[in-house]
Amino acid sequence: MSSKVVPKNPVAKKVAAKKLPRLDLDFSPARRNRPVGWVLLAAGLAAALMAAVQFQSAQAARMALASELSSANGRLAGARGETVRSGPPLDPRVSKAANQIAKELQMPWAEMLAALEAVPTPEVALLGVEPSAQRHVVRITAEAKNSAAMLDYLQALQGGRQFSDVWLTSHLVQVQTPGTPVRFVVQLKWSGV
Repeated sequence: MSSKVVPKNPVAKKVAAKKLPRLDLDFSPARRNRPVGWVLLAAGLAAALMAAVQFQSAQAARMALASELSSANGRLAGARGETVRSGPPLDPRVSKAANQIAKELQMPWAEMLAALEAVPTPEVALLGVEPSAQRHVVRITAEAKNSAAMLDYLQALQGGRQFSDVWLTSHLVQVQTPGTPVRFVVQLKWSGV
């Protein structure tokens, strides 16, 4: 059996034998490259280029004027004997805080801690060291096994040449803790400050 269907009508045979032309279905509109579009594109690019050139020249003029103003202010301040400072004026509170931080950072912390560690403390544990660069004072919070150990530690601090004005600020016997340790606060002046 043949898979081809052959029409019985002679006209249909003639049409089937003849190859039909290819059918091209394109429903999109035809693209037209109009010269007006190209002219508008060129005009837009030219306008953008001109705007960029004008912006560059205006920016250069502004920078020149700012430089001239700055030099004029410098000459005026020099004539008055003032110092010229660039930037906005500093808030006095911010300046004071910055100076305090700089002063505390300049303190020789390593030497002070080494001097504290050199004091013999077999029965005393240091809990906190709070130095104050502004007042030139070091505040030590410690805990001793008993009040005799606390007094020995105070005498050792007073006997050292690195510390002066050693004071026992407060002490508290901790009755509820086993061994009844004594927590105390010492304030001293460090001679290295």
